[in-house]
Amino acid sequence: MMFGSKVKYGITYKVNQRSFDIYRRKYEHDFRIPVVSQNLEGSIGVEMKLKQHNAFIVTQIDKIFIYNAETFKEIS
Repeated sequence: MMFGSKVKYGITYKVNQRSFDIYRRKYEHDFRIPVVSQNLEGSIGVEMKLKQHNAFIVTQIDKIFIYNAETFKEIS
């Protein structure tokens, strides 16, 4: 059995067999879940690289949000 580079396809074959079977993954799950339910399209994110501020800043059209980098919760 051989798998493709992104493991989306699998090929099975036997020695001295003229044909082979190709399988495709039925479901794809990368275990990523949305942290924020807001539409942040066009936003800009900036990481705060100071040790005392383990956070990042996200801008929206007219608002600025600060999130904790470990818990991804908004800091008020």
